[in-house]
Amino acid sequence: MTLHDIIPAKYRKPVYVTYALIGVALGAIATAYGPDNVPEWHAVTTNVVLYIGGAFGLTAAANTLVTKPVPDTDNADEVEVYDADDEPLDDADDEGTEDLEALAAAEVDDTPPPDDYQPRH
Repeated sequence: MTLHDIIPAKYRKPVYVTYALIGVALGAIATAYGPDNVPEWHAVTTNVVLYIGGAFGLTAAANTLVTKPVPDTDNADEVEVYDADDEPLDDADDEGTEDLEALAAAEVDDTPPPDDYQPRH
C-alpha cells in the first residue's frame, strides 16, 4: 500500500501548501526581527518545522513513482517507427539556409540613433 492509496492527493496537497506557507512565514519573521533579535519561540518552531519537513521529504521520496506505467497490450505492432527522426543534424539537407541568413540580416537595424538620444538605464 502506497501513500497514494492511504492519503489521496486532494488531502496531501493542502498539507504541503500549508507547510510551505509556514516556512515562508518563519523566514519573514526571522528577517523582520534581524539576526540578533530573533525570539526563542521562533528557533523552537523553526526546528520543529525542519524535522517535519524531513519526514515529508522522505515520505514523498519513498512514494514517488519512478517508472512510467505501461498499458497492458499484447500487440507490439502498434508502435510506428519513423526513421527520419534518427537522421543526424549534420547530414540534414541545407536547403533554405540562404533564405534564413537573408531574413536574419533584414532584422538588423543600422539606423543611427538621434543626436539627443539618452539611454534610460
